[in-house]
Amino acid sequence: MAREKLAAFVDYENLRQAFKDYVEPTTVEDVVRAFEALGEELGELGSMQFYGDWTRRPQDAHAIEERGWRTANVLSTRYGKDRSDIPIALDIYDTAREKKDITAIILGSGDSGFKEVILRAKESGKRVYVLCFGASVSREFFTLTQGVFPLEVRLNLTEKLALQAPMPGVKPDEVDVSLAEMIHRLDSLEKSLPYVVRNYFRDKILLASQQFGETAEDVDALLDSARDAKIVDEYEVLNPQLRGRTVKAVKLNRNSSAVRETLKTEREKAG
Repeated sequence: MAREKLAAFVDYENLRQAFKDYVEPTTVEDVVRAFEALGEELGELGSMQFYGDWTRRPQDAHAIEERGWRTANVLSTRYGKDRSDIPIALDIYDTAREKKDITAIILGSGDSGFKEVILRAKESGKRVYVLCFGASVSREFFTLTQGVFPLEVRLNLTEKLALQAPMPGVKPDEVDVSLAEMIHRLDSLEKSLPYVVRNYFRDKILLASQQFGETAEDVDALLDSARDAKIVDEYEVLNPQLRGRTVKAVKLNRNSSAVRETLKTEREKAG
């Protein structure tokens, strides 16, 4: 097979969200080296651009630029949601149409929203490779592209165990620190409020401290994990601001052993 002439487009915000799912700390330099290594394996990596909200992490942008690659600043939404997909898709499309010397694209995202631009790139005669975290990759990419490469394998990362409610008799220190603090805060709110609206809890209580994540998506992931583990229950209540509408509220599942053990430990410290 002839060596490829490659251009890489990396949704750094998309990749960065997964860092917390692995035991080993991951830096932007680690990610850059992984893309460089794949480029060398496939052929010659002529260009690479990382997309992200660099106003939030300028030091990461500097690290990328110092290695000779480019960064594109895409401001996140007011609530921290990444908006890089459209700029990436447009740049891939332009490259596929206009850069005759480029034979292949490396996409640094597993988001299914890139399906159409992958098809457009292939129509322009470009091959497409994907390097991203395996858990986030769209299944369609395995057939649409020339290859999907799990980033966690290339970085030798160890995935954290799926969040589960501890079994009876679990030691308190086995409960994740962020989760334990979230349990304490929700317990406190439930004692003073008739109900706790999920968005209020996320934005005003958890997100405000950044202990639970840098964006609303980070905190939503924590709350979703707690819900899936039966640590937190969700239910609908009437919206006090919009008559006839409902909002999602959260409450502790006090039958959960994780909740019982966490609150028991707090009471023992206080006593």
